[in-house]
Amino acid sequence: MYTVGRTAQLTGVPRETLRKWEQRYGVVAPARTEGNYRLYDDEAVRRLSVMRDLVDSGWSPREAAGRVLAEPDRSTTPAGPEASPLTRIDDLASCGEDFDVVRLEGMLDKAFAEADLAVAVDEWLMPSLVRLGEAWQRGTVGVAGEHFVSGAVLRRLAQAFHQFPHPAPDAPHVMVGLARGSRHELGIMAFAMVLRSRGVHVTYLGADLPVESWIDTVRALLPDAVVLAVPTVEDLPAVREAAQAIRPIAPVLLGGAHQSRVEGADALGHRIGEAAARLADRLTGSPAELAD
Repeated sequence: MYTVGRTAQLTGVPRETLRKWEQRYGVVAPARTEGNYRLYDDEAVRRLSVMRDLVDSGWSPREAAGRVLAEPDRSTTPAGPEASPLTRIDDLASCGEDFDVVRLEGMLDKAFAEADLAVAVDEWLMPSLVRLGEAWQRGTVGVAGEHFVSGAVLRRLAQAFHQFPHPAPDAPHVMVGLARGSRHELGIMAFAMVLRSRGVHVTYLGADLPVESWIDTVRALLPDAVVLAVPTVEDLPAVREAAQAIRPIAPVLLGGAHQSRVEGADALGHRIGEAAARLADRLTGSPAELAD
């Protein structure tokens, strides 16, 4: 019999997660000492190890617990497409229900490591965020759960952005950010990350930037292009104002759901990773094309 601390060492599962798996999913039922301390036997350690392997392979804790309970002798990790997080677009919503930070961060790391970043963003990240929003609308994920996942995704995107080497001194330069009052930062941050991964010098200005600040910064830096996003209808007035003010100084490109509703700016399309990669190729190959 093993204490909870020893079981955590043997399985590689943190104590808090062990208790959560026991209480929420019933995957093990540890014995208790007279002092009410948990004790785990060899079978419990085996089950927890199997569940850990399943979760590490991309299963949600609920699905993994169901499999362990239905097949108590299972001791191997599933092979095939289910082993990749890129095939499982419901997992971010599941993390919003479970608040499992270890699994969430591991899943983000694996997703970004297993594929080209543009593909990971378009085929997995953005569809997964759509599913998260749908789960919030249904009430299966609360506001706190949605913020928990969105915050982790934003941190991971920012981390990836800053880990790329600095572009060459003669690399094209793009300013990226959101207009006054706009705060939906995940899409534009994903765009900036993919763009920088392609060797473009990106100045990321973040959310809710007043038009005066846009104008001053564009005049100071004279970028090859400025990219704004229009994620909601409410963002349209501020984006139109910013685009009109920036356009005499630098080309303006737009992403987001309502990008086609702003005159005088080029729409990038709705696949964020693909749009960033295409812009990088365009700038790197022939920057003059942008001004034509």
